[in-house]
Amino acid sequence: MPVYRLTTDSIEALATTTFAERGILERADLQRLLKANISVVARGVLVISEEFSDWEDSRRRIDLLGIDSDAALVVIELKRDDDGGHMELQAIRYAAMVSSMTFSRAVDVYQAYLDKTAPGQDARRMLLDHLEWGEPREDEFGHDVRVFLVSADFSKELTTSVLWLNERDLDIRCVRMKPYAMGDETIVDVQQVVPLPEAEAYMVRLREKASVCREAARQDTGYWFMNTGDGSNDSRSWEDCKKYGFMLAGGGPKYIGFARQLKVGDKVFAYLSGHGYVGLGEVVADAVPFKDFVPDGYSKALPELPLTANIDHERMNSPERCDWCAAVQWIHAVDRQNAVLKDRARRSTLEKIRQPDLIVELRRHLGDDMQQA
Repeated sequence: MPVYRLTTDSIEALATTTFAERGILERADLQRLLKANISVVARGVLVISEEFSDWEDSRRRIDLLGIDSDAALVVIELKRDDDGGHMELQAIRYAAMVSSMTFSRAVDVYQAYLDKTAPGQDARRMLLDHLEWGEPREDEFGHDVRVFLVSADFSKELTTSVLWLNERDLDIRCVRMKPYAMGDETIVDVQQVVPLPEAEAYMVRLREKASVCREAARQDTGYWFMNTGDGSNDSRSWEDCKKYGFMLAGGGPKYIGFARQLKVGDKVFAYLSGHGYVGLGEVVADAVPFKDFVPDGYSKALPELPLTANIDHERMNSPERCDWCAAVQWIHAVDRQNAVLKDRARRSTLEKIRQPDLIVELRRHLGDDMQQA
């Protein structure tokens, strides 16, 4: 679709052009302008690095690396040509390379970037403010990697590949920046073309359905992995979970959904970041908001009981951000110093364990036949 200029006497189509014809360079111009105005192509993203290449045995560089408001990493690749080249393959490599980045590592990367571009800024504070976190949440950081491909246009082969990858649970978007000439000025029409904005919700539903079907086809061991949330943020405590019989998640609708996903009868292996697996339990009651959870054998709700955690009462009273607690009867639970299999964690808050060998090993340490600690 052409772009038109409206005058008092006519509607005139602007002449199509290319960035090369207008003397606009890929890195010196497009990348420089976009990093300062990233919302043009990716809303809610904070750029933390440019030309990122901090890995061994590779000279490859990510044009722009960012973090979105949900703590997902964002890889942004730019091309000024008219077909996008093979940028989808390049971006997938980059996404894999940064997928293990932690919050603390992101702070270091962002601080190095700020020291070059805006000296005197505190990367840790700026990143926490962007995420609206009071303290770092390593367990929730970098849970996904999103990819934005930005080009003057895209070939059919590229868009077909991206559509297929989106159906396989990858979040990859094609944003077209098409230049037009209007005298000495360059007008840019910016449109997300894959997935189309009006079809995005439908694409998400298709992706979720495909994911469910694939999950159903995989072996289900009958056990869940769940992170206790007791990490660098002292607002949650494994000692409280162990003493009062619950597992929790929250901080936003997505994470509340994890807690509510647990149903009566589910078996859960509790994992404590930095230590290992600390418990095996069975869910005995569906999740409820933290302020409403009354442990078995007690007459008062959690906020009225002695807790190890430093509770953020403002967040716990927020329907959209509070933690939800599912009641768990511990089959076997240990103190943090006796945690096991530290190196066998999952990179998520909650997920089904589908490795029979891991189940065998965990049951050897925290098995159903053992008595509660």
